[in-house]
Amino acid sequence: MNKNIEEILVNPNFTIKEVMQKINQASTSGAPSGIALIVNDEKVLLGIVTEGDIRRAIIKGINIDQKVSNIMIKEPIMVQESISIKTMLKVINKQVSNAIAKKRIMEHKVDKVIIVDQENRVVGISHFYEIWRKSDIKLKNICIIGMGFVGLTLAVSLSDIGFTVNGIENDDATVHSIKKGDPHFHEKNLDYLLKRNINKSLFVNKELTSNDNDIYIISVGTPVESNHLVNLDSVKNVSSMVGKFLKEGDLVILRSTVPVGTCRNVALPLLEKESSLIGGEDFYLAFAPERTVEGKALEELKTLPQIIGGFTKRCVDEASNFFRNLAPHIIAVDSLEDAEMIKLINNSFRDVSFAFANELVFICDKFNLSAAKIIKAATEGYPRNKMALPGFVGGYCLKKDPYIYANSASKYDFVSKLVLYAREINENLLDYVMNKIQEFSSNYKKDKASSKIFIIGFAYKGVPETSDMRHSPTLDLIKLLKDSSWKKIFGYDPVVKKEDVESTGVKWCSLEEGFTDADLVLIMNNHTQYSELDIVSLLNLIKKKCLFFDGWSLFEPKEILKVKGIIYQSLGYKNS
Repeated sequence: MNKNIEEILVNPNFTIKEVMQKINQASTSGAPSGIALIVNDEKVLLGIVTEGDIRRAIIKGINIDQKVSNIMIKEPIMVQESISIKTMLKVINKQVSNAIAKKRIMEHKVDKVIIVDQENRVVGISHFYEIWRKSDIKLKNICIIGMGFVGLTLAVSLSDIGFTVNGIENDDATVHSIKKGDPHFHEKNLDYLLKRNINKSLFVNKELTSNDNDIYIISVGTPVESNHLVNLDSVKNVSSMVGKFLKEGDLVILRSTVPVGTCRNVALPLLEKESSLIGGEDFYLAFAPERTVEGKALEELKTLPQIIGGFTKRCVDEASNFFRNLAPHIIAVDSLEDAEMIKLINNSFRDVSFAFANELVFICDKFNLSAAKIIKAATEGYPRNKMALPGFVGGYCLKKDPYIYANSASKYDFVSKLVLYAREINENLLDYVMNKIQEFSSNYKKDKASSKIFIIGFAYKGVPETSDMRHSPTLDLIKLLKDSSWKKIFGYDPVVKKEDVESTGVKWCSLEEGFTDADLVLIMNNHTQYSELDIVSLLNLIKKKCLFFDGWSLFEPKEILKVKGIIYQSLGYKNS
């Protein structure tokens, strides 16, 4: 839209000759050519006149000293700037049809469209092609900043349904890997989709270099530091960067997990400052949280409802129109803050749910009871209590989002005691494990320097399967073991690569090698592959007193205890 219209605004008392001069001079000032807009003193649109209208008037013998109001078109093609592009097209088509019916124009064709505000004051002129192009969402170029678990899965999903996607990633190794069609993490079907689309409809580079993009999606990390406060540096840097390339009509979508108020108070001011544009008017800003689970991200991007919060209603409409190409159901909420809070409560609620089950472990331990068995019995056929089973809580989201949630309210001097206590319970679960290890090693005189520990499961979870080790409880356990002077630590994971396992300071080995002559075997995630193990045969490779810690209660204790020398432990179960 061209807003440089002052030179072509004329009073209805202007003569046709004066208007001709205005039109001829328009191009020198950058104003739209070939047209003049007739307005009153408040810039309310009264009509338009084009070079063609003036030529036809002269041919008819009309004196050019007459008022331009005598020949102006009183019902020009115009739309309000506040409506969506899709609605604009409907309005334009209706106006053109009416003009044809009144024989004001002879064909279904329009070049320039006048853009007005709600009071019909002129704000600019747009070419019809520009509006039409924006109405076809598939013609828009998408830029996704951050090619991690969130960004890359979204990028391949969008490119696979016909969008042109430009990915931006500042890590050289990641860019190189993606360009070869080799994803840097495990996700079901990601390898196939990346190879099918890379360098065709999906392009990845290290820097943003042009403003050819129409939609910017920010999916950078927001880590929580040791003080439990979120680091928003990446969001700030990317917002400033995008602002430098932002043009009128662009849509910016923040997808990173952030404290409530970040879009409005952090991203928006930076975008406006760098672009010199006004949010909600010149460009659109929305928050659309990522809520997929790793291991099923590509599936859930197409099956989960998409939450959309916007700076204005038009922002919501623009983002919703975009995501409808991917998500089956759009849930539009009242504000940016609504959407930000929804993301935080989804993960915080899950963390609290897990904490209840894990606290039960500590209580049942005092009574020599199995927390997992008790929960299973309590919920069987009883629909009102959907309890989680005890288990380790890890991953990039669940270990940080509760802190972001809690800190969002801290500026109002409110302390979220429940969420913070739940986080404490889940973090203390490893202390429970270490106590069991210490108890076993003390009872059976295990030497920390020579005893063999075999850890199974390095990804933070097993179902759905993922290779993501970020914030994995296993990494925290390894640190605790090393700090306690355990030396011989071996590891295995069905999905995590050997080099990634060994990057933690343990020696990778096969399952058979790991079980052979082990002193301690610990299962730290719940991968489905474990259910296929011949666990009894593997345990028979040990041939000495060994603690078998079944962290997810995957195996029947009675079967394990039949193996000579095996001491069985799980969360909430004590060896009888």
